[in-house]
Amino acid sequence: MRAVRKRETPSAAPARHALAPGRRIGAALLAAAVITLATETYLVVADRTVSGPGVPRTDQSFLNEGLGQGHRISQTFVMRANGLDGIRLNAVAQGETDAGELALALYEVTPDQESAAVGGAERLLFRDRVSVDTLTRHPTFLFAVPPIDESAGRLYRIDIWMPEPRPAAGIGLWATDGRSSDGGSLFINGASGYAELVFEARATRATVWAGLEHRFGRFGLTWLLILAAVAHAALFVGLRAVVASAAVAGAGVLAPGPR
Repeated sequence: MRAVRKRETPSAAPARHALAPGRRIGAALLAAAVITLATETYLVVADRTVSGPGVPRTDQSFLNEGLGQGHRISQTFVMRANGLDGIRLNAVAQGETDAGELALALYEVTPDQESAAVGGAERLLFRDRVSVDTLTRHPTFLFAVPPIDESAGRLYRIDIWMPEPRPAAGIGLWATDGRSSDGGSLFINGASGYAELVFEARATRATVWAGLEHRFGRFGLTWLLILAAVAHAALFVGLRAVVASAAVAGAGVLAPGPR
């Protein structure tokens, strides 16, 4: 009698193994999506502080000690980045520091007014007073100003003076001979000198979110967010379809056929 071979049915194990490649692809795509979203979030909301123009302190630097005698010391500079929000100065106390105040002011001037950089057509942006002790307590002092979103390419001037001069204060500001900050110069009582203060301008660049809101307004930004959400949803649906197709293709290849 002829033996009848029992037809084998495919087990569920190959099918489970067939889904493994699709799951690996899905996990990789999910990781890529998470990294993409994290990167986008950082670029949109994170502030980035950068150093602007400045003059370093060197062996050729010297102390300008005229503040206590009533001199007005100024420094001009061209900002190369948006978001100017502070100028760091190097001041030294060589006398009494328990009394007295210094005034600091930031102006915007036009680049074609080199001769009028002090006392010409200018716009006062911010003014503040600090005590002598505060200015000289540490090796450097940051004169913080309200952020200026569109500061790149503009000429600014910082003025430092003592409203009530105190010769006993002996305050010195470090300066360096020559011109090295590209468009900057030191002025003492309105007279330009071939030197510059030791300083560093700082900029906290506006976030992408703030830049988009400034460019498109709140209404335009709302529509932009809707479009971005739709684009991300379409991307995730497409990735899911790719994963499903890969799983089906893998099952078709690995599943045994009829014998």
